[in-house]
Amino acid sequence: MIAIQGVAGIVLARLLSSTDYGIVAFAAIFVTFLSQFSDFGIGSALVERKVVDQKVLNTAFTVRNLLSLVLIVVAVVLSFIVPHFFDTPHIDWVIRLLALNFVLNSFGFVSSALLRREMNFLGGNIALLVSTAAGAVVAVVLALYGFGFWSLVYSALVSSLVSAIVINIIRPCHLRYEFHRETVREFWKFGSYMFLAGLTTYVLFNTANFIVGAVAGAEMLGYFSLALDWGSRVPVLLGMTVLSVLFPAFASIRDDKAQLRKMYVESVRYSGFLAILLNGTLLCISEDFLRTILGAGTDKWMPALDCFRILCVYGIVRAILEPLGNVIVVFGDTKVLFQANLIASVVQIALLYPALAWFGVEGVAFVVLCSYALQYAIYLPYMASRAEIGAGIFLKAVSLPVFCSVSFVAVYGMFHYWGVGDSLPLIGLKVVVYAAAYVLPFSYLTDFQIVRHLKELTSARMQ
Repeated sequence: MIAIQGVAGIVLARLLSSTDYGIVAFAAIFVTFLSQFSDFGIGSALVERKVVDQKVLNTAFTVRNLLSLVLIVVAVVLSFIVPHFFDTPHIDWVIRLLALNFVLNSFGFVSSALLRREMNFLGGNIALLVSTAAGAVVAVVLALYGFGFWSLVYSALVSSLVSAIVINIIRPCHLRYEFHRETVREFWKFGSYMFLAGLTTYVLFNTANFIVGAVAGAEMLGYFSLALDWGSRVPVLLGMTVLSVLFPAFASIRDDKAQLRKMYVESVRYSGFLAILLNGTLLCISEDFLRTILGAGTDKWMPALDCFRILCVYGIVRAILEPLGNVIVVFGDTKVLFQANLIASVVQIALLYPALAWFGVEGVAFVVLCSYALQYAIYLPYMASRAEIGAGIFLKAVSLPVFCSVSFVAVYGMFHYWGVGDSLPLIGLKVVVYAAAYVLPFSYLTDFQIVRHLKELTSARMQ
């Protein structure tokens, strides 16, 4: 899946312009905002709930479908309003088409939640892999035929449709429309702060896109969104793979603090390891990556260079923080998620426009990095009091991956001194050397435990 997304992303970056990316990214801001109202934490409630019967499943299905229909209507209304305030071409139809995802996703919603609840990671992986491949093929083919930004829109719709079909094949679920008020109240009791946390998370992840698109235009938003996309790929992929395993695993041992603490520390260490390995390498080859790989030897993406480098660091900070969310949800303390996201969102909103005005998209990227890192100030004291995981334990978990990252500096200096070129074979050589220089000392200092742990994780996902 990582390879599919990576190859498709590279091909599309060569075929599409920054304006193409900017148009879809700006429309997605509004659709993503509406998507916050499509769940209300029902999915997490189905996974966390001790008993789930047919009545609960039917009610969840009914509520999700009703919300999806309402959101499509709101999106259509919004599509007529937005063009009057923002001069982004074709944004109205892009919003309308992307809104169809609400209905498409609702039909795989219950089956997806049950796969997570039953820890059927293989089934979830298959659905994700097939839908990702389908979306990638559609996007690349349409881009080759000159569809421009429409290739990204139709790709999103096909991916959602295929995902819903495959998930229902893997985990059939016989549902009917049924509504029970008491069940809805229980959903709301669990999901209210999940919803608020999701809403503030939306603000945290999308305000920057909105400010850049509204003030600087679609072209600059295209540069920023591409940099943010590649910088965020590691935490997003960790969320879809490693962390999807951890949530039900954490839930099964939430009453055993010693075991929970051990699993959390390991998840932080290896999340940090993978994030620093991938984003650290990407940071070191950033100029070669934008010019040779994404730009096909041109400078079309070079205006995003500094922004890209900052957001590579952001991806590392975000990946290390991600496991905390699972622990908080397992304990049912979703109010903490809301508080942390709210503080970070307020800081971000206050600083984004001045940062854009004074420092351009690079300033925006720096604000995104700092505001997200601010959440550590909320989460670390919480973990110390709730799960007996103090700041010292957290720092010990991340210290080794951070220490081994010094190897990147040494290798970067070596390549810079020798003046190694930017042809594809030489870029491949750089990637191998950077990865080896980081992985070997980390593996040695951990007695090669990472090999065993990755095998265990792979085995868990294949069950």
